[in-house]
Amino acid sequence: MKTRCLLFTTLLCVAAVLPISFAQDNTQRGLPEGAIARLGKGGINIMRFSPDGDLLAVGTDVGVWLYDVQTGKETYIPHIIASQSHPLHDVLDGEEPIAFTEGAGQVNALAFSQDGKTIASGGIGNAIIQLWHVDTNTTQAITGLSLYVVEAIAFLQDSTTLVSLNGNEIAHCDVQTGRKITKSRSISGFVERESVVFSRDGSNFAIGTREGRIRVWDATTGRLYQSLTGHAIVSLLKKERRGREVSALTFSPDGKMLASGSKDKTIQLWNIEKQIKLATLEAHEGWITALAFSADGKTLASGDTNKVIKLWDVDTQKERVTLLGHKNTISTLTFAPEGTSQYRGCLASGSYDGTIRFWDPENGKELVTFADGHIESVIAAAFSEDDANLTIAAYNGTVDVWSLQTKHKLTTFYDQQSDATTIALSPDATRLAFQGLKGFRYLSPYVNLFPYDGRNATVYRSFGSIQLWNIINRKEISGPWQDAGHTKALTFSPDNNILVAYIYDRGILAWEIETGVELFRFWWKTRIGTGLTFSPNGKLLTAHTHQEIEIWDTTTQRELTLPNKEFCFPLAFSPDSTTIALGDTKGIILWDVTPTGIQDRGKITDKPRAFNSVLIFSPDGQILLDTKGSEIILWDTNGINLGTLSGHTETITTLVFSHDGKMLASGSDDGTVLLWDWEKISTKRKMPQR
Repeated sequence: MKTRCLLFTTLLCVAAVLPISFAQDNTQRGLPEGAIARLGKGGINIMRFSPDGDLLAVGTDVGVWLYDVQTGKETYIPHIIASQSHPLHDVLDGEEPIAFTEGAGQVNALAFSQDGKTIASGGIGNAIIQLWHVDTNTTQAITGLSLYVVEAIAFLQDSTTLVSLNGNEIAHCDVQTGRKITKSRSISGFVERESVVFSRDGSNFAIGTREGRIRVWDATTGRLYQSLTGHAIVSLLKKERRGREVSALTFSPDGKMLASGSKDKTIQLWNIEKQIKLATLEAHEGWITALAFSADGKTLASGDTNKVIKLWDVDTQKERVTLLGHKNTISTLTFAPEGTSQYRGCLASGSYDGTIRFWDPENGKELVTFADGHIESVIAAAFSEDDANLTIAAYNGTVDVWSLQTKHKLTTFYDQQSDATTIALSPDATRLAFQGLKGFRYLSPYVNLFPYDGRNATVYRSFGSIQLWNIINRKEISGPWQDAGHTKALTFSPDNNILVAYIYDRGILAWEIETGVELFRFWWKTRIGTGLTFSPNGKLLTAHTHQEIEIWDTTTQRELTLPNKEFCFPLAFSPDSTTIALGDTKGIILWDVTPTGIQDRGKITDKPRAFNSVLIFSPDGQILLDTKGSEIILWDTNGINLGTLSGHTETITTLVFSHDGKMLASGSDDGTVLLWDWEKISTKRKMPQR
């Protein structure tokens, strides 16, 4: 369901009000056109308690989740999206109308007003600041501050003024009108940043750079207040080393102290007024990813990529206690105020494992796993044979089964998470194959703006055995695959009876699941990511990377001669197995599978494509679905663009159709799956037959 309202742009800042009901099903909120439901809550980026401690706001990859701390009741607040393509009314008085809809928007910036009545949110790649009024359950949008980024926000003490950092611009806006109070001020010079934070009163903000330096600005004047060496090390050649990025920052409640955390695994404490470093705290074995001061400023909490949280005494600069319990990287930390809540003064932690946990900061004991379901990245999805359920697998090994009738999660099959996982689901969602990888993952908030400069990192230290599970009876299936070695890819045959793995240094191996008998082995060796794809009739198997492709006949176990072996990723078979679609950075190519061999039909589009993408045919074979980042592009097989499906906020990782062909599921790095009404979409988008 979409909620629309009209507002008019006057100068730069405007406000629009959208009434939203708490009673509405969270899976139905903020859906794009053609979507039926959104499953999942999105990965956790930032958390803030209300001043009285009764509410916890969680900024995720798809919007804000608001939790009642006493009851645990949760409400999804979609982010407002502006579109000028379909204004609701004619232009009046020379002003340009903008149509607003609810939708998914990544939230990396979040703040409660000092009086607790308003929540402000914004994000990287999301140029609208959204204001949620707690008492009235209404939303306002402030636009025109930036083209695509809101990095940090804070309320001033009077709760009527909001200050934001939007790229290199600082803006102060009136909360009631959405208009700028003063002219935006620019900060000097471009800073390649990795973290940004405002002081609690909004008077200063700090930026941590990729080189490890820290800069502090006066938010009112835009003047550079302090420039600190921070974690940077300058070599004799005057070149600053990478790997010392400032990945976390936080001000003390009185704004006099700044704490910085880095990929160098250390925390630094700074006296801002005197420009001196007070201490370097060393105890973590992973990159520092989250920092928070307690309300009285006497305790500092720190989290890392090694799943560890530590509490430090600020006065003595000594570690007090280590908190263990999370199963993946710590993404954010925040302390509850000393209010009336039963969890007053507690520490709240969010993690890539999808959970929010509350801790007693005095003794380090976990009080409660307060919320779950905030997975970071969806890797695979599969419909049950009767299309009643959808099974969703996340990168860290969590597998959830959802009812498509109720749109509610039925069960979590596997929750003994790895740090990352090579994973595959059988087409009928009855079997799961995976290999857990030990290491860590770091996700930069700036990756959507700079997707190719190595900001995200996945570091592996070791790997386990390949495990095969029956999802229905929750029993592991033993077999020779358990000792096969390090796998780079896994897949199942269309009939669900064969498991195939690419084992580094051993090639591609296939086993019959019931007997464990090895059916075939094909030589293939590459160090880069490999895709394994069966033809729907099970007769052909492909291995493909960004650089090469091979196709084998599984019946004769012979390698086929191909028209071209270069730049063929991704790859898709038509439902009748007679056509292969291949993608490269310059377009989509079709090959025909004939009794005499594979023939090149030619390129159907030469439009530039994304490097990491997904490609599949529609159930009737007439439409190709191609992904470009967070969007799904529809093509007919003659190369005519049939439009785009938008709704995710990060890269789409998987596309799968229901067995009856009526529903499409798309999974994304934003941690959610969108369900699409494919019957309506395809009917509307198909070109008339000529």
